Amino acid sequence: MIEPLAFATTVVCLLGGLTALVVSPAGRYHWPRWRPLVVLVELALVVQAIADLVSEHHPAEPGTHLAYLVTSLVVLPAALTWGARDTSRVAGTLIAVALLTLAVLVVRLQTTWR
Repeated sequence: MIEPLAFATTVVCLLGGLTALVVSPAGRYHWPRWRPLVVLVELALVVQAIADLVSEHHPAEPGTHLAYLVTSLVVLPAALTWGARDTSRVAGTLIAVALLTLAVLVVRLQTTWR
């Protein structure tokens, strides 16, 4: 795990998720505005996954750690299959939930890494 990257990813996911929760009920969710944030988060998660897999460190719970790792890579693309096509309040809320879930997953990844 790259600790500074994990911390930055968690903070960005929390801030993005909370922002999406505020913006969505107002009906101001528009996918093109969120694209850079989502791409940045997904790239950070891919870098973390690669660093995790090539590292010689073995987590205490490898099965749980691998499950968190795979889930962290799948959550955002799964949410975006709907959120990128729709501009409704529900799509914005879905992106918010995905980002907040990713913040928790990154913290859990750090916990199982130690």
